[in-house]
Amino acid sequence: MKAKLYITRGIKLLAFALAVISSTYLLQTFLLKRIDNNTMRMEAFYLEEKESIDAVLIGASDVYAGYSAPYAYEKYGYTSYPYATQSSPANIVLPQIKEVIKYQNPKMIIVEINAFMYKDNELPSEASQRMFADNVPHDQIWRDYLADAIPADKQIEYYLPIVKYHSSWNEYPWKFKYLTAELGLKQAGYSLFRGYKTVANEFHPTVKVYNSELKDDDSTYPLGVNGERYLRQTLEYLKENNITNVVFMRFPHIVRTEAYSRFRRCNEAGNIINSYGYDFVNLERYGEEEGFVVDEDFYNWDHLNIYGTEKLTDYIADMLQNKYHMTSAELTDAQKTEWNDSVNYYHMIYNYSQEMISRRKELGKTGNGGTTVSEDEKSISTIMEYARKHPDKGKYDVVLKDE
Repeated sequence: MKAKLYITRGIKLLAFALAVISSTYLLQTFLLKRIDNNTMRMEAFYLEEKESIDAVLIGASDVYAGYSAPYAYEKYGYTSYPYATQSSPANIVLPQIKEVIKYQNPKMIIVEINAFMYKDNELPSEASQRMFADNVPHDQIWRDYLADAIPADKQIEYYLPIVKYHSSWNEYPWKFKYLTAELGLKQAGYSLFRGYKTVANEFHPTVKVYNSELKDDDSTYPLGVNGERYLRQTLEYLKENNITNVVFMRFPHIVRTEAYSRFRRCNEAGNIINSYGYDFVNLERYGEEEGFVVDEDFYNWDHLNIYGTEKLTDYIADMLQNKYHMTSAELTDAQKTEWNDSVNYYHMIYNYSQEMISRRKELGKTGNGGTTVSEDEKSISTIMEYARKHPDKGKYDVVLKDE
């Protein structure tokens, strides 16, 4: 009798344990977790089919706000993806490169160097670390990253995110706009926007800017200790492993007095990159020469708007195809259909953003601000509704599907 009782109790305890484990998994996978545009962008990268992405861009918000993969696909025929998270810190760059090579092995990798520009007293927050660490597979690359970047007593929060986000119920109903879009993303198997995010604004600075004076400015300023250490670590890894299909870039920014020392650190980073035999393209320095206009192409000091996006994407596409002779992958008919769907969404994003920028300018609103367009349910509904109401208005044609 006792044996039977122990067996029954054991089965009940096992069933309870399994229920707790299952509930915990479901909660931290779908509800009690960080979810925003960074989550969507990172998750979608791992949904892309192997060997289907020709070029990957690594970095922070400069990347996903300044480059449009659907626009590049439509105009130039190659596939690409912004593997980027907000305020990405220096110690994430090398793990990002390793992840990209492991899951896609693209023909070209572009690294925007913002992560290495932080001074030691302005290092990104824990939230910036988590935007990467919470949204990638728990593989050896991820474990090595935790060992390097996260104190041992804090690592349990990364293995079990629910420990960190157990009280995030209070973020609902706001988070539903991302949760709904995330479920749609997983069902479709690809990102509708291919990671792109923008703000509909045309920013006009009201203080002195230095962009027109930077072309011949070779002055340098030391990188922060962490910035230089991780930059050299990244370059040494690439060199030791004979990874040559990498180019480093500085995307365009508006340089004011407060950002001039950052510009000089950028020059220093360029010298270090060149010393390891890698190319560095500084569009902060040569932006005006390449056609970027301060009062037209930005939505704030550090991010390009929809007009600047197309200029930067054109520049990168020309560089990849003509300087580095990158070829395009052969896509299946299903993959082409998916990419054309993303092109259609980009058309809606552009037309809506163009209209919102025009309205803001008419009202004299050319400072910080504007309407954010990211891959959430609210933004998707807004751009589609605008397309329905204005079928003949905008730069691009839009195909509206029957609901």
